[in-house]
This record gives sequence, structure tokens and C-alpha cells, in this order.
Amino acid sequence: MRKRLKMRVQGADGACPAPLQGFEELHERYKCGRRLLERMREANFKEPTPIQRQAVPILCSGSELLAIAPTGSGKTLAFLLPIIMKLGTHEEGGARALLLAPTKELAGQSARILRILSRGVSGLKSCLLTKATAGNDFSKVDIVVATPMRLKILLQHDKIDLSKVLYLVLDEADKLFEMGFVEQIDAVVAACDNKDVTRALFSATLPEKVEELARSVMARPIRLTVGERNSASNTISQRMVFCGHEAGKLLALRQIIREGIKPPVIIFTQSKERAKHLAKELTGDGLHIGLIHAEMSDSKREEQVDRFRMGETWVLIATDLMARGMDFVGVSTVINFDFPGSPTSYIHRIGRSGRAGRPGAAITFFTEEDAQRGDLKPIANVMKNSGCEVPEWMLNHTGEKGLRRRKRKDGKEDNPRRAPLDMPMGADPKVYAPDKKKRKKTPRKKNDDEAMPPLPKKWKGKSKSKEKKEKEKK
Repeated sequence: MRKRLKMRVQGADGACPAPLQGFEELHERYKCGRRLLERMREANFKEPTPIQRQAVPILCSGSELLAIAPTGSGKTLAFLLPIIMKLGTHEEGGARALLLAPTKELAGQSARILRILSRGVSGLKSCLLTKATAGNDFSKVDIVVATPMRLKILLQHDKIDLSKVLYLVLDEADKLFEMGFVEQIDAVVAACDNKDVTRALFSATLPEKVEELARSVMARPIRLTVGERNSASNTISQRMVFCGHEAGKLLALRQIIREGIKPPVIIFTQSKERAKHLAKELTGDGLHIGLIHAEMSDSKREEQVDRFRMGETWVLIATDLMARGMDFVGVSTVINFDFPGSPTSYIHRIGRSGRAGRPGAAITFFTEEDAQRGDLKPIANVMKNSGCEVPEWMLNHTGEKGLRRRKRKDGKEDNPRRAPLDMPMGADPKVYAPDKKKRKKTPRKKNDDEAMPPLPKKWKGKSKSKEKKEKEKK
């Protein structure tokens, strides 16, 4: 089965349990309750995906896990199911399971699926850590779902005890181990000091440097890989569209819409400013536009996500905030309006379509500037590994020396400066860019009683006060 489903297991030393034939096998092998199996069928979880077939038995056996599987492969259920089964019923005394996610939206989604599975099944109490729930009594909670920063603040103020945590799960682990989160993750891992704790890391992409950091917090994890490492799902058809310059992107987008595109659709931009500008340009085209970015309040972001889920929004314009883990049923197409900064970003973006084996499509716009920066080759390799046809020149194009995208020391993506969306075709971006307003220097007010002119800036001595001057005169 592992060979047929392209599953590879490493580090198990021959102790890896056999994969599941079906969910019914959970009752026989791990005493899973019938009510939980019924709840899963009601939630339309009928057949386990490859990652679920192997990850669930590994976690149920008590082994630590480092799991890498494509986007949309069912990783959330793969770690929630063993937790619900193993914790059993509600117990007071402190949280016994902790789920960490890099964004509020992803944490909220995991909490929603957790509530669906556990409602009326085991009596387990879960809590999504937000500003509103930060004052809760966590001694009465079994499972906590949180983002690293908010959890670290609670730990600093001794408002939560993690010493009884038996399951620690890091979702989208590669994002959590980036430079901005490492300090918070270290604090959380140190707080989960129970000797029986089982740690699990899940992600669609895991660079080697990040994997080294991940292994530093785990004892002897079993490494499970499904499909090709750092590749996109083969159910997504991918293509690149040449737009010339930035001004051609709006024309290309409207042409695609005019030809016919089935909603819902997600359009990704590289920054919140460009997302706002694009939403403004498309308003009035009758597309039922939605907009989401990190600058918006939590309530507005939740509202936009809910409207997109319910079908009120047809086209959602977003930044990379929505690129990880979010599961929107039926998203037909993802459009990369701005070229992704890395293969990792590309894989996660297009993974919002083609979920759970459904067909999807990804369209990526690129310009002459993107080609000169050498951005095409890494993305073209991902497309080729996913089974898409890619022109040979893209696989060999390394960009122009001196114009290539620079690598930041903090590991984050370096977003290039782009021309405005409404810039006329052929116009010079430097000329067309609005002039920055210069600050007017306010003139220094002169006192009538001032005996001497103001001292020059280079003067380091102290100016004499009026009282001292009068005494000297006397």
C-alpha cells in the first residue's frame, strides 16, 4: 500500500505500524468509539487519504512524527483524530493537547473541525485562544488551539499551565520555524515538559534547514513523506501567462474573466497595498469582490472568510496570509497576480485549489522583470515535478546578473518593487510614480527678549539662561 500510494517511512527501525485499510479499522485496532466514526461519516470523512492512513496509526502508537504531504491531502484530520481518540473524556487539571498554527485563520479552521468531530462524542472541551478567550480558566480545557505569540504572552503571565500536555502538534511547521517564530516556539516547547508528551510536525513543504530545527525539539521521530517532497498536488493544472509589464496584468486578468472562469476564485498579491489597489480596480466589474490582509481587524477577517465560504464572495483578493492550510471547498482556480517569492510560497498558494483529490487550476502571471530576477526557473521545476508541461527555456533561465532577487538574512522573502497597477502601458515607473511629499521645516520662533542669535548645530556648549546673563551684566 505504501508503494502504491507513494508513502515513504524513515526512522521507524522496523516499528512503524501498518497503514489503515479504512476508518472502520480504528475500532478494531485502537478501540475507537462508534459515535466518533458516525460523526466522521456525517462530516463526509468516508475514506482515509494517504497521509491519514499512516499518520493516525503512528500517533496512536505513541511515536513522534514528522509528516510532509501535499496541500489539500487531509493533514488536519490526521492529527486531530488520534488526539480525540487518545484523550477519551473530559478531565480537569489543565490542557492535555496543544495545537499551534502560524495564522489566526488556520487556527480557527482547526478549531472548527475539532468541534465538528468532538461534538456529542466524548465531552472533550476545546478552546481557540483569542483576545476574547485569553482570560478563560484553562484548567477546565482539554485541547487548546493557538498561535505562538498569543500563547507565549499567557505563559509569561503564568495564565496557562502546559505541564500536562500529552500531544503537541505544530501545523505548517516550516512557517512556525521561521526566524520570526523561533523564540515563541522554544518557549512553548520548554513549557510542555511532560515526560510522556508526543510531538508531531505537519507541513506541505519542509526545507532541510527547517527540518534540522524541527528535529532539535523531537526525540526520535518517524519521518513520513507522501508524494514528491516540496511538490504541488498533481490534481492541479498549472500554467504561466506572460503579461509583458505590470500594466498588462489587469488586461490579462480581465481577459481570463471574460473568457469564463468558474467561481470561487482566489487572487494572490505580494502586499496588502497591492491587494487594496487591485480590489479597487475590479470593483464595479460585477465580480462580488472580497478582500483580506493582515492589516484588517480579526472580526473583519473572519467576516471575509465566512462570506467566501458561504458563496457570497466570488473572487477573494488576498496576500500570503491566506496561502497556508486554509480549506475552501470547491475553489476552482487560484491566480498568482504577483509572482510568488519562492517555490514554497507557490506550492502553498496554488494548494488552495485541488483539495481532497478534486481538480483545480493555477494561473501565474509573469513579466519581463520577473524573468530578469530569475524567478521563473524554481517555479518551472515545481510545475515539472507535478507532471505539467513546461517550456525548456523556463527550466534553464537563471535571470540576469545584477538583477536577481536578493536573499534576506532573516530568511523571509524579498518582495521586489513593482510599478503601480494603473500605470499606462510603456510609461516609465520612476516618472509615473507620485512624488513623495517633503516635510516642511517649521521655522524656529524667535523671542523678542533673546539677546543673542541661536547657536549653530555644531556648537556643543550650553546656552546661557536669561537669569545668568542679567547677573553678568550687573
